[in-house]
Amino acid sequence: MAKIVPLSSTKKTTLKTQVPPKKLSHYTTLSGLEGIVTLKSLWASNASFLNDKAELTHALNASKKAIKLLSSEKAMRAWGPAIKSAFEELESGLQAQSYVACFCSDDDNLSQWRGYGGAVQGVSLTFEQSTLTKRLKKNSAHLQQVIYAKVSTAQKLRDALEAELRDIAELEEVLGPSSEEEQQADILGRISRLLPKFKHLGFKDEREWRYVVQKKIPPRDMKFRVLQNKIVPYIEIGACEENFPIISVRIGPGTDQDLTARSVETFMKARGYDVDVTLSEVPFRQ
Repeated sequence: MAKIVPLSSTKKTTLKTQVPPKKLSHYTTLSGLEGIVTLKSLWASNASFLNDKAELTHALNASKKAIKLLSSEKAMRAWGPAIKSAFEELESGLQAQSYVACFCSDDDNLSQWRGYGGAVQGVSLTFEQSTLTKRLKKNSAHLQQVIYAKVSTAQKLRDALEAELRDIAELEEVLGPSSEEEQQADILGRISRLLPKFKHLGFKDEREWRYVVQKKIPPRDMKFRVLQNKIVPYIEIGACEENFPIISVRIGPGTDQDLTARSVETFMKARGYDVDVTLSEVPFRQ
C-alpha cells in the first residue's frame, strides 16, 4: 500500500495555538443547572446533533477540504475511496463517533444568550478550567478550541488542523497493514473527531471551546434527551461524588432576573456551593 506523505512534510506551516482560558462558562437552562449540580455530571451530545444540519454540513465540508490540503495525490489515490465513503455515510445520517460538551471563554455573551431567548431562562456556569479538565480526563475528554472559518479559507484550515490530520495522512504508519473494514472504521472515527472543531466564521463571537470524547456507543446503551426539535444521543461525563469546580453563576436576560438570582443562590447553597450569582449586563430584547 502506498505510503501517504502529508504536504506538511515538504512545506513547514506555522501553527497558532491559543492557550485555554483559566475559566470556562457553560450556557444552559435552569433545568440544566439543576441537573448538573444534582447529578454531578455533564452531558456531552453527539456531534451529529450539535445545532442544525447547516453546522454539520459546514464541518464536513471544512474537514474534507482540510484533508485534501494536507494529503498528496499519492495519498488520496490510496485512501481516497475510504475517506469518500466515510464522508458519504456521515452526510447521509450516520452518527459521528464524537460527543461534545460546549463551553465559552465569556460568561456574558450575547451570541450565547440568544440561544436561550423566549420562554427559556438561560444561565451560565463558570468553571475553573484546569480542575474541570482534570476531572473530565477520566472520560478521555479533550479540550479543543472551535475554529471559525469559511470553507474557502484554505490556509486557516490547514494551519489549525495540521497536527490532527497528520495521523490521517500517515495512516499506514499509524495502523500498519489492516483489512478494508478496519481501515474504513478507523477513517470514520478520525473524521468524526474533526467535526466538533468547525463552525462558520459568522459564529466567531461565540468564542467556543469544547470537551470532546471519541466513543462508539451501541444503540442499546445510548441515552437520549429532547432538545428543541430533535431527540439527541448523549453520554454523561465527569460523574463524581465531589461538587464541580463552579466559580460563579450568571443569570441571563429574562423577565425577573432578581427573583431568578435569589432562587439560584438558595439552590446552590443548599447543594454545598458558595459561589457568586450575578446578572447579565448584556442588553437583550426578547
